[in-house]
Amino acid sequence: MNVKTMEGLAGAGTSVSLVSTPMNIAKEAERKGDIDKMKRAMGYAAGMMDEADQYSKKTSEGMKLDAEKAREQEKLRQEALVEARKEEREELEKRLEEGGQEGPKTDSVEISPEGKAQAAGTGGADAAEPVSPDSGSAAPDATYDSSGVPVEAVQAAGENVDVRV
Repeated sequence: MNVKTMEGLAGAGTSVSLVSTPMNIAKEAERKGDIDKMKRAMGYAAGMMDEADQYSKKTSEGMKLDAEKAREQEKLRQEALVEARKEEREELEKRLEEGGQEGPKTDSVEISPEGKAQAAGTGGADAAEPVSPDSGSAAPDATYDSSGVPVEAVQAAGENVDVRV
């Protein structure tokens, strides 16, 4: 917040709150019929109101300066963002140019000599035929417990399980 804004707000608030004293004196003088005292009190009140008005103008100037400063900072921030985006774009284009010369990056697999020998001994991975679930060579259905040991199925054992609660 600008110094002018703070000073203006504080001064205007103080001046407005101090106006109540001369106004009360003016009302009392009016009731008593003392015209001179009432005029003096109204003069003090008018002076304080003028002072509050001046502080209000100072507050407006400070707020305009604050707004101008905020616009300048926003403009600088926007320019910095534009520059950062431009640098990112140039870096990305540079990486794309470098990547285009080397070719696409891919993973590669290297098969060990033991793996090659094993594949050659079994006729290779291409020679294996898939096993259908209907064929007799498939493993029998089994249930395993949490330790990995096969457990005999309940229906095969001939036991009935009651699931009522």
